[in-house]
Amino acid sequence: MGPALYVSKHSYCIKFMKMKLIVHVALVTLFFAGCSKSSEPLHLVNCDGLITDTLGTGDNGRIYMPNAFSPNNDGLNEFCKPFFQNIASFVFTIYDENNIVLFTTSVPGFGWQPSQGINTVKKYYYKIQATTVNNKKIGQCGEVYSLYCFPPNLPKSFFYFEDMLTANGFTGMTSEILSTCP
Repeated sequence: MGPALYVSKHSYCIKFMKMKLIVHVALVTLFFAGCSKSSEPLHLVNCDGLITDTLGTGDNGRIYMPNAFSPNNDGLNEFCKPFFQNIASFVFTIYDENNIVLFTTSVPGFGWQPSQGINTVKKYYYKIQATTVNNKKIGQCGEVYSLYCFPPNLPKSFFYFEDMLTANGFTGMTSEILSTCP
């Protein structure tokens, strides 16, 4: 009878200690949740461990991702999509500011086009995980802007669109014509 009672007390103590730890973690999380260096909402897309470049490894797999697109039905830069060089497979995912998955694909050339109103700018987040033709894992994370107009607080040169992509990266000129947002 003694050992059963000891195990029961021991289990109770472990459960109590686990509960105390959970409460402590919850309080620390609550206390630090509002801490940020900027006024932007906290974004939680996990980009840890993604290798963004294979230069110097003998592998010429590359990921090119515009940081802007304009789904305004003018036939230019309509979709949010990555471009690849020597990639065997990939998964491309778009998230909103609340870390909710809005779109995911592994089909080359397939992109995402949100619905939004006129004179708007919306920031989304992306994550790309890929395998090169030489079986190296690479990836990329970042922000992408859906533009119906150029925001007044960022220079137009900040944005690079699909039509700017050349053999040397985003070095071309864009043909995108957008007004400045009100």
